[in-house]
Amino acid sequence: FGLDPDALVSCMHGGPHLLAPTGSDLSKHGALGTVLAGYHSDLNLLTLHGKSRFPGLFIWTADGTKQAVRVPDGCLLVQAGQQMEYLTGGRVKAGRHEVVVSEATLAAVQEARAAGRSTWRVSSTLFAHVASDTVLQPLGDFATPAALKQFPPMQAGEQVRRELEAITLRATSPVEPDEIDAPGAEQVGKAPLVQVKVQCEV
Repeated sequence: FGLDPDALVSCMHGGPHLLAPTGSDLSKHGALGTVLAGYHSDLNLLTLHGKSRFPGLFIWTADGTKQAVRVPDGCLLVQAGQQMEYLTGGRVKAGRHEVVVSEATLAAVQEARAAGRSTWRVSSTLFAHVASDTVLQPLGDFATPAALKQFPPMQAGEQVRRELEAITLRATSPVEPDEIDAPGAEQVGKAPLVQVKVQCEV
């Protein structure tokens, strides 16, 4: 993209990164079509999906095609989040995904039961964030007049707060942008993120 090699890494220093293992008991929530995590994109910079113990993760490609995810052993699925979309002025879109009990899930559950293994669907997801006090705005050649109008400069912590309020996972409050720098304010962007995953997948 013509950016400095450390353009994205430098934005992440001191960010409220979150490793969020989540689980769903498929013996209780294993009916075909059960939604374990509804269709959404993530509000952070990059989301790293580890291989789950059971299938069920679906993504949408750029042309709108829904596709089941199969992560090879030893590999990760990396998806762009809303902060990446912001930094690239919309060039890189936030990845849309969901987790739903599918036929492949049911087949894997039957195999696990036959082998005496647990039927808990466990996944470990890492949410990499831009530091809360870093200004989000299109970078480099992405900073066109049109992009700057659609993605105006905003502190990352403020973007997180607004997104959590928009999806009603954080009570609205008159937090001012400069309060993001206050001692303890980092928790504004941290604690609610745990609730996002718990409410979606458990």
